[in-house]
Amino acid sequence: ACRLISLAVLAGAVSWAAGGAAEPPECPIESNLVSRQNGARRAVVFENRLARDVQLFWVGFDNQEHLSGVVGGMSDLNSDSFAGHAFRVRSAGGSLLSEYVVTSKSQQHHVIRPCGSAAEEEPPLWDAGRDAEFGSLLIDHSRPCLPADNSKHWSCVAYSTREEVAKRNRSLYGFQPGEVHRNREYSTFDVTYTSQIALIPKVTPTGNGYQVMNMTDRLRDLLVQFYKARKQDSMISHGVIAGGYTNNDVVEFHKIDLDRFRNVHQAIIREMQQVLQWWTKLRLKHTSTFGVRIYRRDSLLIDHVDRMDTHLASAVLQVAQTVDDNGGWPLEVLLPDGNVGEVYLQPGQMVLYEGAWLRHGRPMRFRGDEFANIFSHFAPLDWRGPHATESPEFYGFVKGRCTTIADDDPRGRCRVTGKYLQNEVELKLPVKGAHNDEL
Repeated sequence: ACRLISLAVLAGAVSWAAGGAAEPPECPIESNLVSRQNGARRAVVFENRLARDVQLFWVGFDNQEHLSGVVGGMSDLNSDSFAGHAFRVRSAGGSLLSEYVVTSKSQQHHVIRPCGSAAEEEPPLWDAGRDAEFGSLLIDHSRPCLPADNSKHWSCVAYSTREEVAKRNRSLYGFQPGEVHRNREYSTFDVTYTSQIALIPKVTPTGNGYQVMNMTDRLRDLLVQFYKARKQDSMISHGVIAGGYTNNDVVEFHKIDLDRFRNVHQAIIREMQQVLQWWTKLRLKHTSTFGVRIYRRDSLLIDHVDRMDTHLASAVLQVAQTVDDNGGWPLEVLLPDGNVGEVYLQPGQMVLYEGAWLRHGRPMRFRGDEFANIFSHFAPLDWRGPHATESPEFYGFVKGRCTTIADDDPRGRCRVTGKYLQNEVELKLPVKGAHNDEL
């Protein structure tokens, strides 16, 4: 009766107290709701202003409740519904939070607010005991990439200097002749969204803006089985990706659309929210999780930054890969002073990263048959973008963020001025070469 599609959009304030009320309002009393038939199709956004997940029920033509979906804490859910259809929203414990009947308006927005006992204190950033679990999954960025002659098996970060990058074989990196206009041939980085880099604060208390780790057991077990089953019956053509960052207008990518698998989608979001809140030590709102994107031979993704309003704390999940010998395909991160990190993952691993200021991509052309990724993005709860009044600075601004190899090109250069020169923090940069040999 109602098809629900998870969307990642920004949520509002978490607390009823923000509205000035001394006490939370009483929860509504259940009414005699029933859905009406033959209404026109309508879109409804259900916005959850609680920090906890809530359950959305469609009240059927038989007056019975049917679970339609879960609206994540501080997240929204889009519903493709019909005028006259009725819904109830309940807490995990079953308390009624709100009722809603779809009207004839073409676009509708229903806000779910805390009430009664549901207006409890916010839950912890991660479940008790999981800090030790997450810490045990981290991968040391200084460990060597082995075996040295076959990157197919690497799980490590390989560092290169500006001089080493300049010696790369151009035929193995970036757009090739015939794929793009001549002025973009061999390009390995985006030159458009560069001004935001100077404005975005660091959202992790330590580290260089990225962290390699193994997936949690629950996440790995879920995705291994899901991908194995669904690649047989649910793989479709990806379609052209907007922005000009990839070459999938000439190399076909595929995908398994997570929007079609609501339970799996929600499970990924819930787990990654805990992981990323542990990493940042901040309360985060979910903004986007998508995939599974499947790259094919000769694919590339040039270095770029993500959206500055919604993609501050993110993760790439490595689900599966079939690569050639010595065909490891790294996520490249552009570091200060012309240093480059190449993050190599194996299936069941992931990299957390701060994508709104840290340029990242896969400009090396893929040598293999299959490379499957999921992308998950979050932003701090009180982040409204760098241009908002009193925009928080969190852990400061990265010193040297505009001194990467992309900044050597005037077209891709960013500039730090004014107040953004203050409260800068210096990264602890690597001192290793491309294969983790001493420089």
